[in-house]
Amino acid sequence: VQDYSLKRGFDVAFSLVGLVVLSPVMLGIAVAIKMEDSGSILYSQERTAVFGETFDICKFRSMVENAESEIGAKISDEDRGGVDRRVTRVGQVLRQTHLDEIPQLWSVLRGDMSVVGPRPERPELDTNIQTDINNWQKRWFVRPGLTGPAQINDVTSADPELKLRYDLKYVSDQSFQYDLKIIIRQIW
Repeated sequence: VQDYSLKRGFDVAFSLVGLVVLSPVMLGIAVAIKMEDSGSILYSQERTAVFGETFDICKFRSMVENAESEIGAKISDEDRGGVDRRVTRVGQVLRQTHLDEIPQLWSVLRGDMSVVGPRPERPELDTNIQTDINNWQKRWFVRPGLTGPAQINDVTSADPELKLRYDLKYVSDQSFQYDLKIIIRQIW
């Protein structure tokens, strides 16, 4: 209980400080996105949370407007080392620097996410992965995070078995100290 309270307190403090400190960066990103194609600045996606429930996250839009309207949800070709032609020029920079993730600090503040935990997937992708990978749902035993062991080791859902190994290690070994190590490595 003490570790949970400490983790939640850290999540709230981290997200509040992040939102305040990064507000000029967010404004710059918003202007850059609008200048590139005058489309929407943010977009919302449904993601899988604890015990398979879902919640909505917001991200800075890094793809062309309505990129998935024809093909639906799919893992980006970038996750497989390729080029995703749906990604805009500004979006490429946002993705390389992970700045497209900043709006997810609201999800951390609300309690839908934590700073550290398995990255939440889209329900459609979770369903596809579960058909091939046993124990995928065990990732749902903890709150999803902005970063986690898979992210600091550059593992994406393009390799779901390896991602699952990292995520399950986090589920079994989680602690506030472990979270701090992951955050430091992510920042580094």
